Amino acid sequence: MQVKTLALTALACAAAASFAASGDARAPRLEAPVADELAYPGTVHTTLAPKGALRALAATDFWGGTYTASTGEAVTIYASTAYPVDDARGQQWADFVASLVHGTELPSVKIYLETEDEVGRACGFRALACYDPSTSTLIAPGDDPIDGPTSEAIVTHEYGHHIAAHRANNPWAAIDYGTKRWATYEQICPRAAQGVVSPGDENTNYTQNPGEAFAETYRVLNERKLGRAETPWEIVEDLLYPDDAALAAIEQDVVTPWTGVTIMRYQGATRTKTLTFATPLDGTFRATVRGPYRAEVLSASGVRRAGPATSASTNVCGARTLRVRLTRVATATKGAYQLTVTRP
Repeated sequence: MQVKTLALTALACAAAASFAASGDARAPRLEAPVADELAYPGTVHTTLAPKGALRALAATDFWGGTYTASTGEAVTIYASTAYPVDDARGQQWADFVASLVHGTELPSVKIYLETEDEVGRACGFRALACYDPSTSTLIAPGDDPIDGPTSEAIVTHEYGHHIAAHRANNPWAAIDYGTKRWATYEQICPRAAQGVVSPGDENTNYTQNPGEAFAETYRVLNERKLGRAETPWEIVEDLLYPDDAALAAIEQDVVTPWTGVTIMRYQGATRTKTLTFATPLDGTFRATVRGPYRAEVLSASGVRRAGPATSASTNVCGARTLRVRLTRVATATKGAYQLTVTRP
């Protein structure tokens, strides 16, 4: 089990230690979420949490449950008993999460709001929040960490990971590459091939991780929807800071997810024929030929050949057109071809 984690900066950790040493006995309270507080005021980065995160979570007592949000949707919110029981506050968090741009994945998320110390025990040393894609479990602080991002910003960022975990971007994992249209627009596949971005790398090349850029772009989208000025981008490379087209692509991926391939069929009888196909999205392109013909998929990465009744495929990686060449086999003097092409 891999759990995505949001970690505090060293400065924030030092501040937290100072706070604990001061003897401040202020009891934590679950904050009321404020939609305007979606900004990251400091630098954060993601890592992998310990595999025992969910076991630690199970050892904590919670109140809350499934609330009916103002949108009429079910949202599951649990809060640590370190916070006074306040179902009205739990309802506010359900309404906040439902107010974010989302799709049908909303009812599947389970959000656990804990104190900063509890999050650290569940998600790992210095961890600020985490998300487990295998169980759709989101663990985040219910009140603002000391000198860290707001809890609203953290929950929104982590919900971006939840969205990615529930989207397809075949043949790649959306949680690492981002969703289909956004990843295509941001040229994640060709940039990964060039070593410019590092999908899934939350350590050495964390700032080049497009999965984190996706989650941050999602947060910026929600900021934009509120009509507020965006805060400085500090979590990943400026290369991936979203323009209007990137925000439009991610919103489309959230609201109208990519669901599969486009299928095209052709038939004819000729000695040779070359067809050109538009490839608006990155992903797997496949040509299947039947009849006494062979097919060749011609791309920048080389030629993929298929004989009669077989398929040839390649990954579209930045190219916006591909060609398929059909050639009648030498031993055949007649006969028709049936060509089936699938593309993202």
